[in-house]
Amino acid sequence: MLKLIAANGIDPEIQAHYRLITSIRDTIGMHTHDFFELFLILKGSVYHIVNGRRQLLQENTLVFIRDRDVHYYEQALEEDCQFINLSFYKEVVEEIIAFLGAGFPSQSLFKPELPPTILLTKTEKEYVRFRMDQLPLIPLERKLVLKAEVRALLTDLFSRYMKSAVNPDKELGQPDWLLALCAEAKKKEHFTRGASALVELSGKSHAYLCRMFKKYKGTTPTDFINGLRLSYAENLLLNTDMGIVDICLEIGLDNMSYFYSLFKKRNGITPHRFRKCGRKRSDSGY
Repeated sequence: MLKLIAANGIDPEIQAHYRLITSIRDTIGMHTHDFFELFLILKGSVYHIVNGRRQLLQENTLVFIRDRDVHYYEQALEEDCQFINLSFYKEVVEEIIAFLGAGFPSQSLFKPELPPTILLTKTEKEYVRFRMDQLPLIPLERKLVLKAEVRALLTDLFSRYMKSAVNPDKELGQPDWLLALCAEAKKKEHFTRGASALVELSGKSHAYLCRMFKKYKGTTPTDFINGLRLSYAENLLLNTDMGIVDICLEIGLDNMSYFYSLFKKRNGITPHRFRKCGRKRSDSGY
């Protein structure tokens, strides 16, 4: 079986490599490697055969491939697939995990048989794509700058998405009521009411919900609801002319300072800057 070696294909000074793959025909067969990867599906769907299992992955899916995974891709029906692949040295992952500290659930990334996978919203996909697309814009001779940007990007994606990524085996182990609750909570009439809506919809106590969300989702009911609120807010910022105060109220928050705090923690920029950057990217054709 083919084993890819980081030193043979990834610049040792940058320790990462960005690649836009426009067709499944441009991928190789079954292989493993001594480095890690993140890939984001931009268009279409694909069969991902990994560690002996066959998964159908759809558009907007983000996957973290470990250095022990054995995988390859197959075209799904008549549909082709386009995705971004970011490969990086094992050392990079070790440094990021050390930086995030003991509070980061690193075992949930490395222990499961199948690689962690998360289905992003359209807005989240565009954010991740925007961050990844900045890498090839940095001149290759500025290696230290590019190296730093890769680490900043990965730290953001790990802390933002990968800590709550769903391993397929873990998802199957979730209680049916919890899966149904999370699906129902994505409706605007529910997430705008806050975590109290989860208690009401589930018929469970708040303390029990907290234990179940921590066990199966790696988060709290409040953070889960706020994530849905912010995703909706991001969509309104990018696709409407609603004022920021109105958006804050629209997602069920009546405290602007709290909204700004949540938004900046998630995106690293203010809602106003997020809207400005998103529209600039849209106008440039990205």
